[in-house]
Amino acid sequence: MRFIGREKELQSIRNQLNQHGPSALLLYGRRRVGKTTLLREALKDIDAIRIIYTCMPVDLTVNARALSSAVLEALGLAPLSFDTLPDLFSFLRKRSERIIIVLDEYQDMKRRADNEYVDALFRTIIDELGENLSLVLSGSSMRLMSALLEADNPLFQRFSLTIRLDELDYSEASSFYPAATIRDRIMLYGVFGGMPQLNAYINQDKSVKENIIDLFIDENGIARNYVRSVIDTEISSIPDAFTIISALGNGKKKYTEILSYLHDQASRIQLPRTLKRLITAGLIRKRMPINSDNRNTVFYELCSNCIRFYFAYLLRSDDYVTANSNGFFDRMITPSLTTFVSYRFEEIAKAYFHRMAKEGLRDDILRIGSYWYDDRKSRKNGEFDVALETYDGYEIYECKFLEAKAASSLVRSEKRKVEEIEGIHASKFGFISSSGFEEEIDGVMLISGEDIYGI
Repeated sequence: MRFIGREKELQSIRNQLNQHGPSALLLYGRRRVGKTTLLREALKDIDAIRIIYTCMPVDLTVNARALSSAVLEALGLAPLSFDTLPDLFSFLRKRSERIIIVLDEYQDMKRRADNEYVDALFRTIIDELGENLSLVLSGSSMRLMSALLEADNPLFQRFSLTIRLDELDYSEASSFYPAATIRDRIMLYGVFGGMPQLNAYINQDKSVKENIIDLFIDENGIARNYVRSVIDTEISSIPDAFTIISALGNGKKKYTEILSYLHDQASRIQLPRTLKRLITAGLIRKRMPINSDNRNTVFYELCSNCIRFYFAYLLRSDDYVTANSNGFFDRMITPSLTTFVSYRFEEIAKAYFHRMAKEGLRDDILRIGSYWYDDRKSRKNGEFDVALETYDGYEIYECKFLEAKAASSLVRSEKRKVEEIEGIHASKFGFISSSGFEEEIDGVMLISGEDIYGI
């Protein structure tokens, strides 16, 4: 699979590992997000002995022996055996070669030993690294790996570089299907998200429907099996997580709506703690409008588009899907797919502004999110899903996933709706249309899908 995106992370890792002297790096992110691929790409051009070792959920002695065999083979030495990790690193720091060791799935090394003991062991190893050594700890357990950054963990402040690897954004993901139309790019990202190892299987010569059938509806589809593995390894380990994610996958986003899905009193009491665990695990995120801190405007949403798609359409449909995938798509997915993707398009629009800020094209943006309004006169309240806080005030955007160009009458109508709401403090109004516009309109910032994808 060709390497796509991650330019900033790639350069940061190379800069750290190319520096003279010892260094310790931490890289973590959910399974299939591309951690190992990123590390292999980063190590390609570094002049050093490079070892990537996948930790095993076995006794520490077994891991020490297996790692020492891999290291000594890379050094061209006789297959000696070290029973402890400190003995191995003590031996290596006396060597003259530049050596980089990556411990992939670090959290698995702790499954058969005390967590704190293993972390304390690596604190000593990192503190005593030789000038010729660099160590990278990589892992897919968001909870266990992020815990290494907490003040009470032995490895606190031991890393010269820490990277939490999330999914590719919409623009990077589209590099897997560059020949697709703007509309299809939006739909593919809305369904499959930014997981590199899923996007690599998208066939840009096929329609969106055909890709969804191949990768999601087919019993052996890679996207389908990926979500199932997340359910088995991550979601099922958190009490009530399956019920909560089912609620979010079916459009529920308020705390009270999620609470209504829980009928057990103990589960209801534990909901704040469960939500926090799901956030730490990188499965959900908490969202608030940029102009409000009212707890009634707090929403929760799934981080992953493909997990959301699975829970929205496929969770309880195995028998039907297996029998007739085309019929299932036409009957169960087609009627609401455009609506499903339209909400994902709003997130693409926000990511577009993030890219603008990151690339220095908008240096006036303070925050990006949504805008909450409460017009007491008309007794209307609601949310504009795309908004910017800038030095000049708030910019409000209406965002539409359209098949045809946005009509001028539609744009003007939406502008009037905003102007008629009392209490809105907007310095500018804009309209984002996936398919572009019929014409320019005075006083309205117009952003098309082609603008978002830089075409």
